[in-house]
Amino acid sequence: MKIIYRVICLTFSFFLTISCGDKFLDVSPTDKLSDMTFWKTEKDAEMALAGIYNKWEEHTNILWWDLMTDNGFSQYAWDNVQVLGNGQANASNFGKDYFNYTLIRKYNQFIEKVPQIEMDAQKKERFLAEARFLRAYDYFRKVQFYGDVPLVTEVIENPEDAKIGKTPKAEVVSFILSELDAVSKILPAENMRQSGGHVTSGAALALKARLELYEGKYADAMADSKKVMDMAKNGVYRLYPDYFGLFQVENESNNMESVLEIQYIKDTYANNIWQHILPSKEGGWSSISAVQSIVDAYEMKDGKTITESALYNPDKPFENRDPRLGMTILYSGAKYNGRFYNTLDLSSPDFYQSASAPKSGYNVLKYTTIVPEALLNNGDANVMVIRLAEVLLTYAEAAIESGQITADVYDAMDMIRLRAKMPAVDRTVYNTQAKLRELVRRERRVELAFEGLRYWDIKRWDIGAQALNGPVYGSRLGTMNNATGVVTWNGAKIKVEDRVFVANRKYLLPIPQAELDANPAIEQNAGY
Repeated sequence: MKIIYRVICLTFSFFLTISCGDKFLDVSPTDKLSDMTFWKTEKDAEMALAGIYNKWEEHTNILWWDLMTDNGFSQYAWDNVQVLGNGQANASNFGKDYFNYTLIRKYNQFIEKVPQIEMDAQKKERFLAEARFLRAYDYFRKVQFYGDVPLVTEVIENPEDAKIGKTPKAEVVSFILSELDAVSKILPAENMRQSGGHVTSGAALALKARLELYEGKYADAMADSKKVMDMAKNGVYRLYPDYFGLFQVENESNNMESVLEIQYIKDTYANNIWQHILPSKEGGWSSISAVQSIVDAYEMKDGKTITESALYNPDKPFENRDPRLGMTILYSGAKYNGRFYNTLDLSSPDFYQSASAPKSGYNVLKYTTIVPEALLNNGDANVMVIRLAEVLLTYAEAAIESGQITADVYDAMDMIRLRAKMPAVDRTVYNTQAKLRELVRRERRVELAFEGLRYWDIKRWDIGAQALNGPVYGSRLGTMNNATGVVTWNGAKIKVEDRVFVANRKYLLPIPQAELDANPAIEQNAGY
């Protein structure tokens, strides 16, 4: 049950207004007035807890972040990722503002106010741990996108006091890791189904392991990943048996792979994933397009790459491939909703140059469910932020980078590959650190495609000059027999756009101009 999200929708319109300044560390004049009647009872604490979960993360982040990378493309400027991909982003035209401190202020206020409430001590401790997790998550996101950011851990009442400079990234990272470690010892060892949407000990450990991996703290990343893996051995988590089904809304009640997720409820706390992701004939906008680079990353069913395998036929490029390719990306010739999908022919409603069609010739299939028009903007599909497969890959990569290549490393990757009906890792080929690094990076890319992690992987591996630069291509052109789905390819590829990698930006985003205007103590990131 989506317990915490039902409380958000049903009871918490009040709290959402008491601490939401518009821009950087802004303060609300209604705070002191609300204190006279709020923050008194356990019910107030429950309502406040639900309120701080509101928009702690959003599907439009998780799905769209891959569109800033060599995995995908956003054809609509209002999606606010196109300019970052093509190198044109600046403080005024990049519409994503993760520098805003509205959420941090809510978390700080909750952490400050709840201790004064007379209520069950154990419940109070858990509530505070949840708020500390959410605050740590928001700071995790901030340091990934901006580097140095102000570290604010208390409510600032005086607007002038809010004009503070950046805290070094290393100090913020240390704070995040310390908080996650502390709350992991307080929160219960439950999966998302058991917790009803509340964050858990496993979520804290998994996020901590992710950040440790990103920071090159490999021994710590291994240790924390292993704790989550041990939870899986004890029945808390398990890989969902069907990769495609893992992302289908009807299977959510049986999904024990999810470690951290954003939950949605139709009519009250809904999302518009299906409107954005579905093909035009199904009423969608094809906002999220895959590109050729990610298609080429999937192995053949023999476990070899397309450049290595004798099975690969460029004129039948989707035959004998890793099954996850056909479960993630919708391509011309694939059977879909009673027809053969066709972005190649002018007469097709999905022709790549038509309105609401994928400009790359590839739709994303992950997350899609055929729904009535009324549900396109009223979806209740949850979106996973962390799942067990990522934790297994975190463990494997950290071990590889540490030079601790044991059977556990192979076992972790094999669990994921075998679930996808791919062969186990060939230990005669992948038997060195260099070869295993190549494999685990490829495995992360295809297993976690369009789950919001590719940009951060490119950043920490520092491969932007290769992955984020130059022309971006989509599907090859050709013609399709609508009766059989057989495609005759003509060799040319769709050119989607040219991208420019600006190295001195160091993968950081521009701080929005409104945030700079509100706080003169903040300097813009380099390259903008």
